Amino acid sequence: MHGIVGQGPAARDPAPAHLDGVTARAPRLQRGAPGPDDDGVTTAVAPGPAAPAHGRAGWAAVLALVAVVLGAWSAPAPARLVCLGGAAVLGPALWVLWRRQLRLAAALRTGRAQFTALVRSSTDPVVLLDDSLRVTYASPAIAALLGREPAELTGLRLAHAVHPEDRRVLFPALRSRAGDQGELAVRTARVRTGDGGWRLVQATVRDLRADPEVGALVLFCADLTADRAGPDAELLELALTDPVTGLPNRSALVHRLAAVQRQGPARATALVLLSVDGAPPAGTTVLRAITSRLARELRGEDWLARGTDGDFVVLVDGSVADAEVVAARLVATLGRLATPAGRLTAVAGVTGLGADVDPGEALHRADLALRSARGAGPGSVHRADDALRSAEGRRSALSTDLAGALARGELRLVFQPVVDVVLDRAVSVEALLRWRHPELGDVSPQEFVPLAEESPLITELGRWVLREACATVAGLPGEELAVAVNVSARHVHSGELVADVVAALAASGLPAARLVVELTESMLLDSHVTGELETLRGLGVRIAVDDFGTGWSSLAYLAGMPVDLLKMDQHFLADVEHDPQRRALCRGVLQLGTSLGLPVVVEGVTTPGQLALLREMGHRYLQGYALARPLEAGRLADGGWRTAVAVGLAAPAAGTP
Repeated sequence: MHGIVGQGPAARDPAPAHLDGVTARAPRLQRGAPGPDDDGVTTAVAPGPAAPAHGRAGWAAVLALVAVVLGAWSAPAPARLVCLGGAAVLGPALWVLWRRQLRLAAALRTGRAQFTALVRSSTDPVVLLDDSLRVTYASPAIAALLGREPAELTGLRLAHAVHPEDRRVLFPALRSRAGDQGELAVRTARVRTGDGGWRLVQATVRDLRADPEVGALVLFCADLTADRAGPDAELLELALTDPVTGLPNRSALVHRLAAVQRQGPARATALVLLSVDGAPPAGTTVLRAITSRLARELRGEDWLARGTDGDFVVLVDGSVADAEVVAARLVATLGRLATPAGRLTAVAGVTGLGADVDPGEALHRADLALRSARGAGPGSVHRADDALRSAEGRRSALSTDLAGALARGELRLVFQPVVDVVLDRAVSVEALLRWRHPELGDVSPQEFVPLAEESPLITELGRWVLREACATVAGLPGEELAVAVNVSARHVHSGELVADVVAALAASGLPAARLVVELTESMLLDSHVTGELETLRGLGVRIAVDDFGTGWSSLAYLAGMPVDLLKMDQHFLADVEHDPQRRALCRGVLQLGTSLGLPVVVEGVTTPGQLALLREMGHRYLQGYALARPLEAGRLADGGWRTAVAVGLAAPAAGTP
């Protein structure tokens, strides 16, 4: 359980699972007890000293003595005398045994009562786990630690409470049998609290699974979330270490880069960012083999760490030229490493470090160099300076070529459906601009749209997109799909947006109610924008707030704005399947939209898990690759979007547990 970890004295015994006549789930079956209950957890007696039945042995002795006496009356006279004599000798002995048994039973009952009182009054929470790492008992003190009552935790699997990043280290240690009976170990993990947060807990673990009277792992827990003595060295090391490879992680890397920056120009230092292709995403063995191979190739003064997205980072004690040599050696080494999936390939980006380069800028430059190396192909090593010059040259060329791209017919629209998952059908499409450069191929919108927004060209492009999108959707046979078009701030401020919308609707014959104009939320604070939006709504056009939740506008403004729907940004979905705070935000946006009477469209739904989770939350309108990829205008016209949406809706049923 997240936070089921705490320091407790080694001399303490585990808490009982049977307190005040209430039987809790415990690992040892009760003698003559019924079978498993409805959730598969078997009812069990409390661990600890077992009190014998009251006078059971004494009653047996009395019955035996009575049998001897009764047998004597039916025996011949000589045998009768022998039997009665034996009874006279045996009777007092049995009487002493019976009394002794009663005193032992009373002592054991007293001991159990004292033991129960000790556990209940302990300020340190005590938790018992069975072999499957399911909670079989939690003491009352757990409520103060986690904000959850013991009854809520009984029967809970540890995997449902411990942070995913901590399970890989914690669970193997708990599942392994202790070498000595009652061996102690200290384990630390983040545990989920009753309000959905996480609490750092340290548990002193006593392995009593081999004890027939206990049969459980006993955890004495303590809260480390607000450790007043300062961060524990072991915890700090854990926080700065990659759990798979054992290398310093990105946090440790940033600390090291900051230290290099503080050193100034005393020593030349460079950074190598290494990307490996061909390794399985969850291939722990392969990652460790890569780590070992890289470490063998480095010089003693070089420093190896893990970056983001599975990359490796090396701080090289030397110049950029030295780093290039090191990077080339590492790339070549990995190219000779074979895995079950085939041989690995690698590329690297190199940049220099100095007092004028902060950690964020250093990593940005290295990433730029790495992207340049990827473009050159496997085995490449590129410098950041060269990559920057190349990027600047590309930017300049794209800016020049973009000006004539529309006239040359290089721009086109694709359409991504927005799906109503309640009715299982598309209700609208979003028009997305694409550019296929005659020499460079497909250019990402993230690359060319910012270039267009820097010049009046964006207004011309926006006008063309409006005309093309309205004409394409209006020409769909028998369909009532709406179309959404993004407009830029420059287009709105030009004073031509309303006229351009009216012209596009008139030329295409598309009803105004089937056009959605999307703006970013920061644009809503402009009073001129508000007037334009009011005019458009008066025509029947709907207004959407795009990328909602990423800007800095006030919610108070939203309540009075001419807005018809919200489009929740895809950043809300990052790790939403595992992060309770992300899930809370997704629910919060839906509740906000419902309260204001505004439908919410969720963008960027890419996995079946996200799709299933959003459906469970009650989100109705979803958009993303999990449902349908953007479609060319031809596929939209021939109804290909219906097949794409049907496939997307069917996929989660098969792919989601």
